[in-house]
Amino acid sequence: MSTSINTNVSKYGNIRRLNHADTKKAAPTLLASFKNDALAELLVVHIKSQEERDRVELALYEAYLNQHMTKGYCFGINETPSGFETVAVWSHPDSIDMGLESFAHLMESGYDKVWAILGKEGREKVFYGMLPLLHDSCVRILSNDSRFKHKNLFTLVYLGSLPSAQGKGNVRKMFSYVFDKYVDVTENSICYLESSSPSNIPIYNRFDFYFYEDIMLGENFDGAQEGKDFAMMNVMIRGNKGADWRQEANNLGGKL
Repeated sequence: MSTSINTNVSKYGNIRRLNHADTKKAAPTLLASFKNDALAELLVVHIKSQEERDRVELALYEAYLNQHMTKGYCFGINETPSGFETVAVWSHPDSIDMGLESFAHLMESGYDKVWAILGKEGREKVFYGMLPLLHDSCVRILSNDSRFKHKNLFTLVYLGSLPSAQGKGNVRKMFSYVFDKYVDVTENSICYLESSSPSNIPIYNRFDFYFYEDIMLGENFDGAQEGKDFAMMNVMIRGNKGADWRQEANNLGGKL
């Protein structure tokens, strides 16, 4: 297992880009970080045993990581023998052309295992619900808003920290590193994310992400419970080099 550190410790902390050998150490960080997340709960709420829920969620995080290791970017901060304090998963402007979403790459990344252990209800939510919803919403927004159309797109897929890492500045260091080394050195670039926790909106605001719209997975009927029947996701976007896109006009006629 690689333990080399590629870092400017004074500014970014102990951060390095992850590879497939790091998947088993990085996935538990995401599992712990999103333990009480409404979207994470919704995807496995049909599974009775908490132990089995954790196993399914862990397999899904491993698949996300493997999918982006070579076709995107995965980073970890403050590695220990058992894991990382903070983990981030990104796609970049060339990810799709490199085959990020190709069937072959998804299978080799571990989505076949996820399919096998999710069960019918879980498959409906993940493969026919969440993944198409996130993909289609992003395409719709970027295609129908002139402020984002034809931009180089970086997508923050996951950013999670262990509870013990709170207050250490890891999120700031992670964003500084990715913006300085990848995003802001790419011309005409934007960053996109979907947050499933409203409490994160002011945190992302600090890094120049601004709310665009809500999207929902599941059904929010009378008496519905978030995390059981539905999950809301807040789409947030960062303009080129942190510019506030809200000050620009959308010449394509508004959100569709």
